[in-house]
Amino acid sequence: MIKPAFAIILSLCSTTALAVDLPENFDYIGPTVSALEEADGKTLYYIDEGEKDWTPVVFFGGSGTSVAVFGITEFLRTLRNDLKLRIISVERDGFGQTALSKGHTYQDYADEVVRVLDHLGVAKTALVGISGGGPYLAATAEKLGDRVTSVHMLATYSQYDPGDPDTSGLCKMSEAEIVGAAGYYAGDPVAWWTLGENSPTAKIPGFTDASRNDGARTFSMRGQKMDGAALLAEFNRFCTAKVADLSGVNAPAFIYYGEADDTVKPVHAEFWQGAFPNIAKVRAYAGEGHDIQYRHWDQVLLDMAGMDDQIAMCVDGSSVLISEADAASTENSGGSIGICAWKD
Repeated sequence: MIKPAFAIILSLCSTTALAVDLPENFDYIGPTVSALEEADGKTLYYIDEGEKDWTPVVFFGGSGTSVAVFGITEFLRTLRNDLKLRIISVERDGFGQTALSKGHTYQDYADEVVRVLDHLGVAKTALVGISGGGPYLAATAEKLGDRVTSVHMLATYSQYDPGDPDTSGLCKMSEAEIVGAAGYYAGDPVAWWTLGENSPTAKIPGFTDASRNDGARTFSMRGQKMDGAALLAEFNRFCTAKVADLSGVNAPAFIYYGEADDTVKPVHAEFWQGAFPNIAKVRAYAGEGHDIQYRHWDQVLLDMAGMDDQIAMCVDGSSVLISEADAASTENSGGSIGICAWKD
C-alpha cells in the first residue's frame, strides 16, 4: 500500500527531529506600560524596566512620543542590562494613553514624575532626555534637586529665548502655521519620524517601523484619531513656558549634540551648558545630525552607569572599551566610535 504523502512527511520528521533547548521564560517584546490612578481621577501611565536594585534613570522621550518610545532604544538592551540600569518613564500629557489636560505645564509634568518615583520607592535617580524632552527633564530636575544623581541631555531642545532666532524658530511661526504643523505631523507618523536618507538608525533592524509605530500609538491610542491637540499644546509650551531654574541641580550634567544638527541646532547645547552649574562632559559629534541620541546610545549608557572615562569603540572587528585619553589616537589608527554594529 502506498502511504499518503502526509504520513511520509510525519515519518521523516520523527526520525530527523532537531535537538533544541526549550526556554524557561518568555523573550522580551517591549516595555510594559503600568498605570497609577491619581486622586483627581487622572491616570498616569509609566514604564519601569529593570531590576529594583539597579541604578534608576528617568527617561524623557522626544516631542510627540508615547511612554513606550523608550523601546526603540532597546537595540542595546543587553548592554543596558549588563550595566544594571533601571529605566523609568512617565507618559506626557495628551499622548498615547494619557488624557489631555487644559493648561498643563512643565511643572505639572514634573510633579507627576515625582509622584511615580515616590510610588516606586525611588529616592535618587539619573535623568536622560531626548530632543523635545529637554524642557520636561529640566523642570523635573528643578523639582528633584539633590535627588538627581546625573543629567544627560541628548540633542535637547532648549526653552524659548525670544532674543535668539536660532532657538525660537518654531515660535516665530504664525498661530495658523503651528496649528497646521501639529495637525500634519499627528496625522502622518512617517513624516514625524523621518530622520533623513542617510541616518545611521537604518542599520538597526526594525528601528524605522518601531519608531513609526510609536507615532501611531502617540496620536491614536485613546481613539484620538490622529488629533494634533496634544502636539499643539507641546509646541505652544516650548514658546511660552517658564524656564526652569537649574541652579540647585548640582549633579554632573552631560551634554551631547551633533554639530550638523539642523533640527535642534548646536546653540541649544550651548543653552544647557550655561543652565546647569556642574557640566561634567560635552560630547560634540562632528558632521552628525539629530539622530546622535540613537547613534551614540551605547556611550550614553556607559555614561549613565558611571563609566564616562571609557569610550565604546570598534577596533579590529571587535567592540571594546578604550580609555577616553586613548580614544582619539585609537580612532586615528583605524578604530571607530561606537560598537562594531555601527561600522559600515
